[in-house]
Amino acid sequence: LAFFSALPPVSACHDLPSMTVEQACRAATGTELMYELCKDAMRDVSYPSNGVDLYALVAAKRALASFDDTAHALDALLADGSLTGDEKNAYALCKESYGQATDTMNGVAAAVVGCRFMEGDLGQVYRDDVAQVERCRDRVRSLPASPIYARNLVDRNMAVLAYFVGRLLGVQ
Repeated sequence: LAFFSALPPVSACHDLPSMTVEQACRAATGTELMYELCKDAMRDVSYPSNGVDLYALVAAKRALASFDDTAHALDALLADGSLTGDEKNAYALCKESYGQATDTMNGVAAAVVGCRFMEGDLGQVYRDDVAQVERCRDRVRSLPASPIYARNLVDRNMAVLAYFVGRLLGVQ
């Protein structure tokens, strides 16, 4: 994430407001938990004020990094020969859901970078991403002591945060 600090403190897209991290996180979130998650996600943003498109991109990239960590954990679990049939099926579905969520969030990031966030319904794309992550949650929550469940909750929060920050762009 070091490349974020090399970005200029102006918006890459026209007619977007500039805010501090504090202002952006307060405007984007409604709870103290999400506010703290937002501040943590933006920890590497070094300029005092930035266009909201930078914050939307950082939130999307943080969600992608979290998804990637979980996908690696799923790979390790699926390689374990001691899984039951239910566990194997649940984790295989999660792997598929995470592949979809990653593709979807990559599309969000590309739309933000290309200043195309007002084309189509990017808000629905964000919501689709959350639903893709939740599909995994729905499968693993019935497993006894699944190590993926807690990771999935973090991933869901990261996807929701990305959507909340994306709404600063005017996305509904």
